[in-house]
Amino acid sequence: MNRALIVLLLLSSLAMPMASAHGANDFSIIMRSSSIQPGVAEVMQNDSITFYNVADTNRTIRVDLDGDGEYDNRCETEAKNSSSIKDECSIILDWDNWPAGRYYVDIFENETVWTSLSLIVTHDYHEEEGPPNGYSFNSDDPVEEGSAGTNDGLIAMSVMLILVFLVVVNRLMDVDE
Repeated sequence: MNRALIVLLLLSSLAMPMASAHGANDFSIIMRSSSIQPGVAEVMQNDSITFYNVADTNRTIRVDLDGDGEYDNRCETEAKNSSSIKDECSIILDWDNWPAGRYYVDIFENETVWTSLSLIVTHDYHEEEGPPNGYSFNSDDPVEEGSAGTNDGLIAMSVMLILVFLVVVNRLMDVDE
């Protein structure tokens, strides 16, 4: 009975899926007197963008998400030298409200468009099987384009684990007889 339970646990562990994810990041935009930095931002869904106003004037950030000409998101900042702590505001890029694509964030000053930020939102996929092609970490050896990367290693490891499992099950069956 004990051995059958061990075999059952080993089999169930092979059937469990692996999962990976990333944490939501906060991307900072600095609004100066005459410019914003950076002028283009690339973020993922579920990240947030925080606008820091270091100018002496109030600013309003507006975004048209669906392209209908009406602003769907809005956040306001006060001047840097104001007596409040409202010189920053954040927008959270919820995946259900922010489909992947390019957006233009309009920044208003005195009710007129002061400048626009080009915002690229990428889809937050959680189906990775390893690092992207060409990626290397702490390695001087570049990964060839079109190679499977770590997938070959994962396949070899999976085959080895299955072989070890079969040997263990075979030996357990021989002991029972």
